[in-house]
Amino acid sequence: METAESFHNPLVILNPTANRGHMAHYRSLLQERLARETGEYVETTRQGEARERAMQAALEGRPVIIVGGDGSMHEAANGILASGRRVPLGIVAAGSGNDFAWNTLKLPHDPAAAIERAFAGQIVAADAGKMNDCYFVNSFSIGLDADIAVAAGALKKYPLMSGERLYYSATLRQLLFGYHRCPWLSFQLDGANPQAETQKRYVLMAITNGPTYGAGFRINPKAAYSDGLFDVCTINYTPLMRALRLLPIVQRGEHEALPEVTFYRTRHVIVESRFSVNIQMDGETQSAARFEATILPSALLVRI
Repeated sequence: METAESFHNPLVILNPTANRGHMAHYRSLLQERLARETGEYVETTRQGEARERAMQAALEGRPVIIVGGDGSMHEAANGILASGRRVPLGIVAAGSGNDFAWNTLKLPHDPAAAIERAFAGQIVAADAGKMNDCYFVNSFSIGLDADIAVAAGALKKYPLMSGERLYYSATLRQLLFGYHRCPWLSFQLDGANPQAETQKRYVLMAITNGPTYGAGFRINPKAAYSDGLFDVCTINYTPLMRALRLLPIVQRGEHEALPEVTFYRTRHVIVESRFSVNIQMDGETQSAARFEATILPSALLVRI
């Protein structure tokens, strides 16, 4: 059986386009750290490469350290989970959201401190989720928030658009111009249907392992990454002006008592939509009309 001491020769994967391409400081710090111990350093050149490299490293029993944003972290975690091997994942957050690193795992914002944790931090087990044929570690959601993730991707090309400013701007844009696309959904939790209606219109449905997404929106404030359960928040459709008033309340995580909001905990969820809708997983987007997600307790080893 592998122990924490048996993991060596990590693969360090850096996304050179993270942090708007300003990665020189991260490179310098990594070179200093790698000069003190054995490890392999690579930079990605295309989408999907981090997943492939992380999978190969995991199959070889090697730890993986990912340096980049939520998309890079999502790829690296998918590679490890798809390998069937449990090797540590170190995360150096260098993106515009960083919810899993900063708000779920409470990793340092300072690059030097984050790199030290990624190499030598305590190894803990974290839950993951599998949605259809893909894995996620922090969040999977449907509705306005997924549309916001799509809009945020489009806004990233503009100067000064990052972090909370990026996601807040994308949120306002979708509320004002895309709110009419809020989906009709039906869902089952652990095989039971919690709804009286066959389908109902929702602003969003968020299934998470961590408390936040979208650069700090506290959608499931009580979520814990190692409790073996998804936390689920649904927000019923409400008129646009009401939704605009709810936005800052949801951002602060103070929405538990709102009449439009319901929280659940579950191990398995099936969601169906009338039409194909956007979803986001750890900030990465796709679309479909049916989704099935299952919790994978303690599936991922991470350094904190």
